Amino acid sequence: MKATLQLLGAGNGRRRSRRRFLAGALGAIAGPGIVPASALGKDNQMAPSDRITIGMFGMGNRGSSSFRAMRPLPDHQVVAIADCRRKRARLAQEQVNGFYAQRLGKETFKGCEIYNDFREVLARDDIDAVWGCIPDHWHGVVYSRAIEAGKDIYGEKPVTRWIAQGIKVRDAVRQYGCVFQTGTQQRSSRHFRHACELATNGYLGKLKTVYVGAPGGRSYPAEPPCDVPEGFDYDIWSGPAPYIPFDKKRCEWLAMYMISHYCAGFITNWGVHHLDIAGWGCPEVFEKPFEIEGTGVLPSEGMTDTWISWQMELRWASGLRMSYTNSGNPNKQGCKFEGDEGWVHVNRGGISAEPKSLLDVKLKPSDTPLHASPEYSNPYTAHTADFFRSIRTRQDPVSSIEAGHYASTLGNVSDIALRMGRKLKWDPAEDRFIGDDEANTMLSRAARSPWTI
Repeated sequence: MKATLQLLGAGNGRRRSRRRFLAGALGAIAGPGIVPASALGKDNQMAPSDRITIGMFGMGNRGSSSFRAMRPLPDHQVVAIADCRRKRARLAQEQVNGFYAQRLGKETFKGCEIYNDFREVLARDDIDAVWGCIPDHWHGVVYSRAIEAGKDIYGEKPVTRWIAQGIKVRDAVRQYGCVFQTGTQQRSSRHFRHACELATNGYLGKLKTVYVGAPGGRSYPAEPPCDVPEGFDYDIWSGPAPYIPFDKKRCEWLAMYMISHYCAGFITNWGVHHLDIAGWGCPEVFEKPFEIEGTGVLPSEGMTDTWISWQMELRWASGLRMSYTNSGNPNKQGCKFEGDEGWVHVNRGGISAEPKSLLDVKLKPSDTPLHASPEYSNPYTAHTADFFRSIRTRQDPVSSIEAGHYASTLGNVSDIALRMGRKLKWDPAEDRFIGDDEANTMLSRAARSPWTI
């Protein structure tokens, strides 16, 4: 790391100028959110100065999928990759350069640099946005520093590993005028939006119960320590988490999602997707205080220590109730809104309702439509296009930082309630448990130096 790196406020004057330029250069896209043919030049390409320049952090499964999702869109260019695994970074660099060579009709293209340390990417003034596809324990640190460096962010969920970090990231987004798209891409799928519009516009009658089901966790046996592979900076990967001797499983998908130092487990990491839909279709879930209690099963041995299964009950003063379980225990995966006049269930496999006529409902002029992302068959591409549109318009994307923080909090509050083993009361306006100092100590954890927010 170069000692001269300065991140707080880095390039803020230029960033504001660049943001104004992007917002004005293609004003025609503010309506549909798709770059019109008139804005494209030779070979359907935008001028380099008009493209949104991107630095990608983490090029594992999620990072690679994110790049594939943005490929159909013409108004971007990935110019930097940060990954603490050198081999992975080089492979991603080859894929990125190869794609742009093909798009430009050239034999070769060398416009993407690779880095071991994300801070070197943040120090570059020529990058508009960062793509955070890093493990959960890194989210708060990376997102907060990217915001301070003047970058817009596509941030994978959960927003942060710890609730206290999420509060700081949310507040910093508003302080610095950052566009933040949470990676809850289900909001960019038409059938998820339709289900939520039925719920919010009263087509189900008075909402009584919301059922949420998410994939459960699993255990992994302990592994003996071994040498760190060549080209893998395990110290950087560990970051703010405790430094534990390396083994061949803990940094890999899926084990790292089941170790609490790095992730709260699928009760939060995967659960955020459907908890987010619950709050989109029923804002009370995000906005009002509630009681929560439940039961869960932890691994009895091995390296993992997050919930394999759970059954949570959340209750609001209005009488609204939420049942949140791992899939099949008993809730079906997805989100189901149940009112006194009907119900609708939605997941990535489709949408169902009773009465079935709800599926054919067209919103009336008096109804309130929800934010619609640009239409693409791939929801990841639609979510990306919505983010690019927001960078240019400086308006909130479909998955705002507040929505991402609330959905992440629901998962983390569930985890805390299970670990405390008793009923808790949560106030979203204060981001704290009501009258429970012991539970509030679990909103944060000490971070390993120098990775603090």
